Amino acid sequence: MIQEIRMIGMLVRFPPNAMSLCSQKKNKNKNSNENKTWKERRLEGKERRSVLRYPKPKSTPLLIHRRPPPQTQLEALEQVITNLEDSIEKGIRIDPEIYASLLEICYRLQAIRPGIRLHRLIPTSLLRRNFGISSKLLRLYAACGYVDDAHELFDQMYNRDTSAFPWNSLISGYAQRGLYDEAIALYFQMVEEGVEPDLFTFPRVLKVCAGIGSVRVGEEVHRHLVRAGFATDGFVLNALVDMYSKCGDIVKARKIFDKMPHRDLISWNSMLTAYVHHGLEGGAVNIFRQMILEGCEPDSVSISTILTGVSSLCLGVQIHGWVIRRGLDWNLSIANSLMVMYSSHGRLEKACWIFNLMPERDVVSWNSIISAHCKRREALAFLEQMEEAGAEPDKITFVSTLSACAHLVLVKEGERVFALMCEKYKIKPIMEHYGCMVNLYGRAGLIKKAYSIIVDGIGSEAAGPTLWGALLYACFLHGDATIGEIAANRLFDLEPDNEHNFVLLMGIYENAGRLEDMERVRMMMVDRGLDY
Repeated sequence: MIQEIRMIGMLVRFPPNAMSLCSQKKNKNKNSNENKTWKERRLEGKERRSVLRYPKPKSTPLLIHRRPPPQTQLEALEQVITNLEDSIEKGIRIDPEIYASLLEICYRLQAIRPGIRLHRLIPTSLLRRNFGISSKLLRLYAACGYVDDAHELFDQMYNRDTSAFPWNSLISGYAQRGLYDEAIALYFQMVEEGVEPDLFTFPRVLKVCAGIGSVRVGEEVHRHLVRAGFATDGFVLNALVDMYSKCGDIVKARKIFDKMPHRDLISWNSMLTAYVHHGLEGGAVNIFRQMILEGCEPDSVSISTILTGVSSLCLGVQIHGWVIRRGLDWNLSIANSLMVMYSSHGRLEKACWIFNLMPERDVVSWNSIISAHCKRREALAFLEQMEEAGAEPDKITFVSTLSACAHLVLVKEGERVFALMCEKYKIKPIMEHYGCMVNLYGRAGLIKKAYSIIVDGIGSEAAGPTLWGALLYACFLHGDATIGEIAANRLFDLEPDNEHNFVLLMGIYENAGRLEDMERVRMMMVDRGLDY
């Protein structure tokens, strides 16, 4: 069998005809060599030896084309727009549906730069006559915060009164940026022009009313939506509960909640958040219990809200036990709320226990544990651990850390942390950061440094009563009458009815033996109707 296989291999390599030709050629060469003389054969041998012998060439490996690295969605979008630019340069006519599809993708990816490039490619005439393309471009600009560009495009639309879509997009854009007055003005313009609202109009407008905090405006919008036939829509009813609660009318919010034919998780969370926001702990606990009894399983939002709303440690522990039985204790949001709950009741060891056992941590986790130690030196140690873990601190992180430095009067550590925030993490200081530094220098008796933080750092005009108040108190503690007068006079303008500022300045004068100035300040209090 083995010999047969070898014979088949030989036949494959050398077919019969080839083998016969080889043997004939071999015999022919043999005969020709016999006819040659000895000298001829010797000469041929020398010639063969003189020929250079090159190494046997190796076979060239196949060139395998590797696949390019996978593109992200944004890179793929950029490439498509580049190809589109090339096509337009070559004079190729582009179907308007392509523009509409690409604008939809830009909106979903929140990709404003590709959207701007695409805007440049769309012919102006097409943009004006095609309502769909102009509406999608407007929505992209508004959603990405370019409300001025969105409004400019809105003003150029010929048939904007045919649909509520562009109006909704622009109202939503203004609301996202906190420009509630512009948003509500646009809504009333929409009403005046007779544009028919749709299902998405009123939830956006009610959010604007909640941002303004005006019950009167909210009630007017409420009447509009009833006349428009949206009084039973679940999304609108949830928005109404949220609006009334944020405007301070918790009774009306509960009335709408009780009349809802179907309550979803958003409905329960809106009512629960309303009670917690207004400090009504009893109502919040009752809603949470009712929610469970009616078969609506609380989610992480519900549990986190109720944990932040209870003032009783006993009740918080009961909720923690319920969370453990549900297997939700290591949910990231819930674990963060549990840390805050325990630390707010002084149970730092329990907060640290939860923090150390957390399977994952985010910036909120680190901020919660640092804030829990905002009067202890451990806050600095947790900041170092945070950096070692690769988590990036934010503004809140540094407020808590600087607060710890101020409370413990750690000047060098506070200066190092402030420099770390500004130089390494490029975080621009806010009022709270400056307040911590003023408090730190003030407690340490470095009054001039504290004053320079206000004047050179944030600016004396921009500084609020908190900063000037901290400086005035520091001057009172350390007997600096010169800077104390400056701080007090500034506070008299900012808080003319705050008698505490007058009392502090009188104390500074009394300690300095300036009794006449002390009497003068007392008379100022009398003239302003303040008791002393």
